[in-house]
Amino acid sequence: MRRWLFNFAYLWVACWIWPWFLYKAATTGKYRAGLAQRMGKLPPRADSRPSIWVHAVSVGELLQVRPLLAALKEKHPGHDIVITYTTKTAAEIASRDFNDYYHCYSPVDLSWVVAKFFRVLRPELLILVELELWPNWLMHAKRADVPVLLANGRISANSFRSYKRFKWLLQPAYDAIQVWAMQDETYAERARVLAGKHLGAPGGAPGSDYSMQVVSPERVDIAGNLKYDSLKGEPEADRLKFFHDIFNLSDDKPVLVCGSTHPGEHELLVEMLPRLNCRCVIVPRHPERYESVRELLNKAGIPWVNRSDLSAEKPADENAVILLDTMGELSHVYAVADVVFIGGSLIPHGGQNMAEPVALGKATLFGPHTHNFKATVRELKECKGAVEVQNGAELEQEIKSLLEDKSTRQATGKAGQARLLASRGAMQRYLELIEGLLASEEPK
Repeated sequence: MRRWLFNFAYLWVACWIWPWFLYKAATTGKYRAGLAQRMGKLPPRADSRPSIWVHAVSVGELLQVRPLLAALKEKHPGHDIVITYTTKTAAEIASRDFNDYYHCYSPVDLSWVVAKFFRVLRPELLILVELELWPNWLMHAKRADVPVLLANGRISANSFRSYKRFKWLLQPAYDAIQVWAMQDETYAERARVLAGKHLGAPGGAPGSDYSMQVVSPERVDIAGNLKYDSLKGEPEADRLKFFHDIFNLSDDKPVLVCGSTHPGEHELLVEMLPRLNCRCVIVPRHPERYESVRELLNKAGIPWVNRSDLSAEKPADENAVILLDTMGELSHVYAVADVVFIGGSLIPHGGQNMAEPVALGKATLFGPHTHNFKATVRELKECKGAVEVQNGAELEQEIKSLLEDKSTRQATGKAGQARLLASRGAMQRYLELIEGLLASEEPK
């Protein structure tokens, strides 16, 4: 009965927002991509083997689980490894780099659509990366006796408040997650609250976030962060040379890479660029922001070039800012940097992933808004392996300082690199959890 309540709620909301939805689909194409798949028109499968279904929302999650996918494929030849995703950019990366796997968009959370996905994919295990709590999806998994593993789990403070507020409604979905494998103890404590049965808060404030809960110990596990296992401590030599050549870089001018930047940061960066004696690569987080960044550069009179227009035969002008307008190349571009700024952090967005450049030994800066990456930021600040700034003025000052001081930027990069590479090892724990869940299932 509860699934029909969710169906009704989704359809009721859809009735109100469909004009806006159609407008965005027509003007940006943002919601058109994959709509047929999301409604249940799946690509044909090559065989009818049961599957291990891995859901990675976007590009970041998809790249994080790449080593896990390869390990599952090797260890479980009797299973088809299936990947689903939500975003268009993830679909593009999957089509380019993950064609060894069956992949498609994830289902819209309507019960009959979800049921079709389960019929076609025949999962014996569902792995959700980081946090995707769609009620119908999870409740159907429980009805179908398909165990669910929340992998690389993290629950932000804002999400936790929302999930806790609606715990009375979402409890069947929470109960469907057999193992909550969390990145660290903070996230694990929040998972225990959601997974557990409330018993009040003796000696504490009624209704407090961490009031007394009953939860089976095996349901919540601190398994570590898979993104550390996918980190590379050394760049790929051929890709490093390729980008060095097409960007037309020289040893006498250091390189600043501004990764995953957002509106509000673009303006600050473009304004300070004439005062920085460096080459710059700007990488907007969302493709629809490329044009606005081009306009900002034009207004400032700063020459620029699209990465997509460059080749070995046609390298960048030596003074041009490079706009990285291609997908899946940011990790390689970080390798040419001397200094990196991570976007989404000078505005109240929550930050973006800073682990990749730090693992390559790059001096990395970020703003104060990094609540989506608290554990990583805490580790890096402890070892002085990255630099936090509070505003645009501090960012400019620190960039100048690091660009001018090679020894300081190398020391910062090496400290952060050593800490993150030492944190690798979560993969084995996840494989053990997966083996246990598959072993506990009766053959279907």
